Amino acid sequence: MATSKLNLTYLDRDNEASTISVHGTALTAGNFATQSGLIDALILAIADVTSMVLSKDSRIAVENKFTPVLPTDPFAQRGIKWLVRAGDTNGNPVTFHIPGASLGLAGLLVGEKMDLTSTEGAALVNAIEAYVKSNDGEAITVTEIVYID
Repeated sequence: MATSKLNLTYLDRDNEASTISVHGTALTAGNFATQSGLIDALILAIADVTSMVLSKDSRIAVENKFTPVLPTDPFAQRGIKWLVRAGDTNGNPVTFHIPGASLGLAGLLVGEKMDLTSTEGAALVNAIEAYVKSNDGEAITVTEIVYID
């Protein structure tokens, strides 16, 4: 099954880059506006859980570069990240990292895991599950999001 690909590049406080790459539904003239809205929602949900800044958004046939002011948060480091674990309907695993885990959000972290029922956690899971597909193009279900450094 054909898929599209989204690459999001984030900068930490030292101007070091980290990139998230995920597959989505194949883009067509008929679904481009809808898929672009889902991508935008995913970017906003990620912004709520990372302390890094978006510097580049690459989509099929569309690339937007940013010239952001670098973050000042001492934890805005690409090595401090969220590990998203999910699976598709066929049991295939899907994982990716979100750089610059924002640790200052009250109630977001329970032990080493993100509280997926918190406002930011639920928004992120909903945005991921609405847009991200497995490498086979199947819908995914997020199982956990873990803090790693």
